[in-house]
Amino acid sequence: MAYQIEKLIQGGAGLTTSEEGKRILVMDVLPGELVELGDFQEKAGYIRSTLQTILHASEERITPPCPYWGVCGGCDFQYAKDAAQGILKEGIVLDNIKRLGGIDPASFRTESLETGPAWGYRNRVRFHVDIAGRKVGFLGRKSKSLVPIDHCPILSEKLNALLANPERLFKAARTLMFSNKGGRSGFIEVPAFSGDDDVSLLDEVVKTTVGGHTFFVTASVFFQSNEYLLPALTSYVASHAVGATVMDLYSGVGTFSAFLQQPLRRVIAVERQRQCLSLANRHTPDSEFYSEPVERWAKEMTGSVDTVVVDPPRVGLDASLPSLIASWKSQRIIYVSCNSVTLGRDLQRFASEGYTLTQVKVFDLYPQTFHSEVVAILDL
Repeated sequence: MAYQIEKLIQGGAGLTTSEEGKRILVMDVLPGELVELGDFQEKAGYIRSTLQTILHASEERITPPCPYWGVCGGCDFQYAKDAAQGILKEGIVLDNIKRLGGIDPASFRTESLETGPAWGYRNRVRFHVDIAGRKVGFLGRKSKSLVPIDHCPILSEKLNALLANPERLFKAARTLMFSNKGGRSGFIEVPAFSGDDDVSLLDEVVKTTVGGHTFFVTASVFFQSNEYLLPALTSYVASHAVGATVMDLYSGVGTFSAFLQQPLRRVIAVERQRQCLSLANRHTPDSEFYSEPVERWAKEMTGSVDTVVVDPPRVGLDASLPSLIASWKSQRIIYVSCNSVTLGRDLQRFASEGYTLTQVKVFDLYPQTFHSEVVAILDL
């Protein structure tokens, strides 16, 4: 039996429907394609299947250019044209906002998709190292085996130089091994970040410049991975902040705080990881920093805030936060999300507190994967 793919949903699965009306999810397909499926597995409320044959391919389909495609587990969207990937991911975001947030996309403004180079953009990565076998690479697709890599086309030149000459990676891996910090995969996971001049491994501090601001970063802390689109993301967030008091929750190393600073504006940054705030103090000295879990700190916060910027992890906001933020009489909330499923859920929570979603913008920060970054603006 042939099936037509209706759309893509979160995680990149294609959605189609069985003759009985059950939802079928299948990977490696594109909207509009006619396919034959196999290996049907019943799940709670849907069916998982695998792609057998493409009877009619989408015009957006290409042959994945990376020689490691299908073996390495690092990328999952190389089979679509670069220009189509962001558009398809934007569709997933808007669908999640409608289904999970209960908000009709016609009720808010969707700003133009922000894209950049589709290859060689990534300046942050976690290498997997086999010290005994002297191999470096990434885990295989749907496996815990190591795929040795000598060049990754989405990595920056300086990170690829480490693959070409991995002695620094082996040294860092030995350091982690002796400190009992090996990876869960059985291999040593070595974080690396490519700065302006040097590459940081582990806790080595390097400088990186974003939109005219200099940041101090290590490979061990979180920092956005797309060196080309990060200036657009930070300036977009900063340009929509209003008022004399702005709060930056889950502030990390102060990436947004640096851009939020203005004369006579009070910027309050909250981040639980002390190492992040130690770095943030070096390049964002005029902000007020608090090292505490956001959920705990927010319960003790009193007073009013004009704009609250939130950039939570993939799990989204704690259930208590929307009402706490509302209690500060915040006129605007700028929600930066890496997971539009939890974004949709949290938008519904904010709606119950009287907030209206006014605009959404998708940044295709991670080409060749199904990940993207979304900024949602909510007003009271």
